[in-house]
Amino acid sequence: MMGLKEMMESAYGGRIRHRRLESGKGDRVISLEDLADRVADHPEKGEIAELVSDDIIPRLLSSTPHGKKESVIWGYITSIAAERSEQPVTVRPMDFAGLELSRGNLILSGDKKSRPSHVGERMSSGMIRMCEAGDYLGQGMTGGGIVASSCGTYAFRNMKGGWGVILGDAGSFIGVNNSGGRILVKGNVGERAGWLMRSGRLTVLGDAGDYAGILAKGGLIKICGNAGKNAGWRAGGVRIEIGRR
Repeated sequence: MMGLKEMMESAYGGRIRHRRLESGKGDRVISLEDLADRVADHPEKGEIAELVSDDIIPRLLSSTPHGKKESVIWGYITSIAAERSEQPVTVRPMDFAGLELSRGNLILSGDKKSRPSHVGERMSSGMIRMCEAGDYLGQGMTGGGIVASSCGTYAFRNMKGGWGVILGDAGSFIGVNNSGGRILVKGNVGERAGWLMRSGRLTVLGDAGDYAGILAKGGLIKICGNAGKNAGWRAGGVRIEIGRR
């Protein structure tokens, strides 16, 4: 009598791996878990785009990722959806939304208490609009634009191009190690704004915490309100303006 394992192997041509069906690239993707099972531990956007068809994207976008790998994949799918659409694409506010976005418009809409991190990371073009953002907003971006109501720490870190607008307050370490791009914060920022900045522009309409512009070597940092202690400490080549509205 044929056992269960033999029956499964016979039915699916031997494609059994750790109790899951081992899928080939020609097979239809049915879920985030299925997609995560097909790609490397550190997936790239290109391989995700090859596996995802337009008709399955809405189902994948409505799925809830489990673990960082699925979150990264979900983030790539949000960008792929926006790039393939002529209209703005609305998704839930979750981590890695807009990952490596290269065109199109993405709107993060939903629970205002959500503060997703890594939104717009490494984006090169397009636009993202959202309410409250968590940490690492726009990290490593080279182009495009982001508008958020507020953000956490390390927003627009390692920015090389593009622009970001924060309508309210931003956390500490905004614009760290930037070599380009433009940032406008209409509220206040935390400490070490523009730390290690080499180029680009950071404008704060409110107040800044301690050590604004610390070790900065280029660009423009403009703080229209008050700055905390040691602003511009050991900076050189950067232009820092404080208290000029």
